[in-house]
Parts: sequence; C-alpha cells; structure tokens
Amino acid sequence: MKDKKTPSRSTGSKSKKASSRVTAAKWEAAAAAGAAGQRAQRQAIGRASVEKVARRQFQKTRGQAIQAHISARGRRQQARRDSR
Repeated sequence: MKDKKTPSRSTGSKSKKASSRVTAAKWEAAAAAGAAGQRAQRQAIGRASVEKVARRQFQKTRGQAIQAHISARGRRQQARRDSR
C-alpha cells in the first residue's frame, strides 16, 4: 500500500479555481446591481429636474395669465367708462 503523506481533501471543498469563479460571479452580480442602482438614481434625478422645470414654467405662465386677466378687466372697465 502507498503511504499518503499529504492530507486528503474532503470531497465537499472547492478548489481555489472553482471558488474564485464563484466569487467572480458574485462580484459581477454585485457590480451589475450597483450599476443598475446608479442608473436608476440618475434617471430619478433627470425626471425630478424635468418636473421642476415644468413647474417653474407653469408658475410663470400662471402668473402671466393672472396679470392678463387683471389688465383685461381694467381695459373693459375703461371701455365702459369711455362709452358713457
């Protein structure tokens, strides 16, 4: 019989190559998840800025509409006065 001087590995343990492949796959998944999270964050920031611009424009047009109604009312009153 042969004498085994090196201890035998248990059958359940993975080789270094196999474990590095597993961890590399985990790293790739984590990196992909991180990239997806960053992409979602950038999209959310973009949507928020678009909404903010739209809100600001609406506030401007709303203010102009109110002023236009006020000035139109003034013009109508003046026209009535002039017609008497």
